[in-house]
Amino acid sequence: MLNEKKLSEILGAVVPALSIKDIHWKTQDSTKESVLFYRLPDDEKSQKLFRERIQNSQFGWLIVNRDHESRPLNSTIIPESEWPRIQKEILDILYPMPNLKLMALTGTNGKTTTTDLVLQLGELCGKKGMSIGTLGVRENHKEILDFGLTSPPFIDLRKYLNQYGQDKDFCVLEASSHALMQERLYGLQFDMAGWLSFSQDHLDYHQTMESYFAAKALLFNYLKASARVYVPDNQEHLYEKIKGVTNKVLKAPVREEKLPLFFSTSFNRNNLEVAIAIVERTFNIKVPKKFDQIIPPDGRFYIKPYKSNYIVVDFAHTPDALENICRGIRESFPTHRLKVLFGCGGDRDRTKRPLMGKIAEAFGSHVYVTSDNPRTEDPKQIIQDILQGMSSKNITQIVERPKAVEIAFSELTENEILLLAGKGHEDYILINGVKHPYSDIAEVEKFLSRKSL
Repeated sequence: MLNEKKLSEILGAVVPALSIKDIHWKTQDSTKESVLFYRLPDDEKSQKLFRERIQNSQFGWLIVNRDHESRPLNSTIIPESEWPRIQKEILDILYPMPNLKLMALTGTNGKTTTTDLVLQLGELCGKKGMSIGTLGVRENHKEILDFGLTSPPFIDLRKYLNQYGQDKDFCVLEASSHALMQERLYGLQFDMAGWLSFSQDHLDYHQTMESYFAAKALLFNYLKASARVYVPDNQEHLYEKIKGVTNKVLKAPVREEKLPLFFSTSFNRNNLEVAIAIVERTFNIKVPKKFDQIIPPDGRFYIKPYKSNYIVVDFAHTPDALENICRGIRESFPTHRLKVLFGCGGDRDRTKRPLMGKIAEAFGSHVYVTSDNPRTEDPKQIIQDILQGMSSKNITQIVERPKAVEIAFSELTENEILLLAGKGHEDYILINGVKHPYSDIAEVEKFLSRKSL
């Protein structure tokens, strides 16, 4: 519990006798025994919403970033720049950090797969771990909690570490550029890290590639003195770029042994090599060569055979990721033709759409252009943006993704690979704020079950 004296010291303001047992950033979760942090934007709509929410919310003490006529007496105004420090001091009392090793993974692509590989390899070494990232809070092969983001807000992250990390030896986290910019990892110190790739994405947020790189490079501020950052051996340009910022960067050693089908592509071999390097250096231990026991992460190079064909589902939703998966498939299955089905998300970086169209056409014998998560955009316009990078040959345009997938299945001929890109593990299509149930993986499984009857 946090007493009023300690809270007064943290906030630099006199707080009356209170029973504070929790900390929140969502009004709907807060109680009379909570400190509630409320970010109040400076616009009329947000001001009105603040009045409504505060009237219908419970909290022991309220922290806001600016004054307002509806601000209650049991509140303090504190600049947002001070919030991470103050939140940490409160969290250190209410949700103290457990004693466990911390690893972080960043990169435009590969974070989720490598995070899961670190978790599984750690378990193979007899270490009990957890992961926090795109797939939620997980233990080995078991989802604990799905929070719907790559990196959770700082308050939630600290709670997850406290609640689920008490009996663990390590935790591996995905460190997105957004999380690093927004200080969602504030105060954490990582024992080891990996940077898997760097290519165009999130320019709607970062504006330039230089700003995007600088955001990811903030990870170096969270490293312990003994920590190192591993990059794939073949990422020479990235290695040199990071080397210009820190001397803690190392290349992950190349593995020569035979690996299961999931690692047939070069990028997944790279992910594995970085994961092995992180686990071995963190624990000063050799990872056993039991790679056949590794279960591929949900929606990452999920591959199923069908007659002389293969169907692949992958989360690839950036130009670099799409090129990697297409190139990897072509190299691993040189006697098969590749068909590509993909779309681009709405309300995101529009400049990558024609780039992805060009890549899909370069590698695919046929391309199905469809929807991903249109969000608030017109899916037909998104498709038109994609087509700007393509010629008109061997392209099928279908807005409804389920219909596009069904047609792509029906048009499979001998020795072909169909890649369903962009959705991966997701089980919905987001349209105007509504999640409509849909899963590429489920569609593949239904198709294969029908064909086996």
